[in-house]
Amino acid sequence: MNGPVTTDTYKGGAISHPKEAAKGGWSPYVDNGGTVLAVCGEDYCDSGGDTGMSVDDSLNSGTEPKLAHLRSRSVLASAGMQADALGLQKNLIARIVMYEHQTGEEMSTPAIAQMLSTTLYYKRFFPFYTFNVLGGMDADGRGCV
Repeated sequence: MNGPVTTDTYKGGAISHPKEAAKGGWSPYVDNGGTVLAVCGEDYCDSGGDTGMSVDDSLNSGTEPKLAHLRSRSVLASAGMQADALGLQKNLIARIVMYEHQTGEEMSTPAIAQMLSTTLYYKRFFPFYTFNVLGGMDADGRGCV
């Protein structure tokens, strides 16, 4: 058989994208949708997101928040797979708490952004199926996204 493997030619194994699963394959991911955003300026940062969680065309919940207050000056907004978003948030919060116990100071928003980047890179082979925006204030009181 020549050409790429498709759901027509291969019925087992993981399909890497939820839209492929709709064609008859299996996928460990589901897109629960959502919209998140962050806007910043010289002395502010504002993050927002919807609260709906859906699967396909069905709205499962209208009260699932997409925002996580990681620290007093940092907010993570995550859309996509709700289970992965919660797992990522818990992972980040645990690492932030460990940092604060070791250093005795609150982790800055740019440092959290770097930690988020390395966490997502570390999981690149079985990634968190989330779409993230981190916003907050830096050490000088300027908004950063």
